[in-house]
Amino acid sequence: MNIVITGSTKGIGLGMAREFLKRGHDVVISSRRADAVDTTVTELRAEFPDRRIAGQSCDVVEYAAVEALWECAVRELGQVDIWVNNAGRDGTKVPFFALPPEDYVQTVQTNVIGMMHCCRVVIPGMYKQGSGKIFNMEGFGSNGQVRPAIAPYGTTKYAVKYLTKALALELKNTPVQMCYLSPGIVVTDMLVPPPDQRGEGWERSKKILNILADTVETVTPFLVEGMLKANKNGAAVRWLTPGKVRRRFATSLFRKRDIFGPLGF
Repeated sequence: MNIVITGSTKGIGLGMAREFLKRGHDVVISSRRADAVDTTVTELRAEFPDRRIAGQSCDVVEYAAVEALWECAVRELGQVDIWVNNAGRDGTKVPFFALPPEDYVQTVQTNVIGMMHCCRVVIPGMYKQGSGKIFNMEGFGSNGQVRPAIAPYGTTKYAVKYLTKALALELKNTPVQMCYLSPGIVVTDMLVPPPDQRGEGWERSKKILNILADTVETVTPFLVEGMLKANKNGAAVRWLTPGKVRRRFATSLFRKRDIFGPLGF
């Protein structure tokens, strides 16, 4: 299969790219920074010399840039079987009234407008080629949960779930599948605040995260396998289910995890 992943030069995006390549599929890497794309493509080609790996810089906020990413994928790979809308932004973690307007505007533009741009470009392209699956990345707030200091991010993820549900309904009985992708809580630089922003609140959060969070290497094989197996419109690939959350809290009473120490956080 041929896969496009937005925001795939680091974190979960890069982890998913590696997992697809390990399974013999071809991948297009993208992110806003052209130098990061070039570096990542070079490294992956050295790691997977038998696979087709292309790259294209793309700021999903720019519609023309999304069109260029689709055109690159078709030119390099022939068609796109799976498109993963992974690019996202969480913004500065402070109370909303203290946020600079440009901060929350950028979060909304990236997480909502950017995903809309991608769906608007990809759906007609996949419809024309006769098949394809689109996965929209959920996040904290998708299920209505609320936490202080991440209001814009949670709001956008609630919107992502609505958008995905609406598009899945519109795409019923078409060759294009609109699906959900939920990685749970993954330790990346998006989750962990920089050292100068870690205080008592971070130490309290770590206690919960050590119960519920996982590494990129743990989560991405599950996500990729689920995306490859998904065969219906509206399918959901979710790592951290309610049942798994309950089991994690139950086992935490007698088994302690330190997810951050080995990763240098």
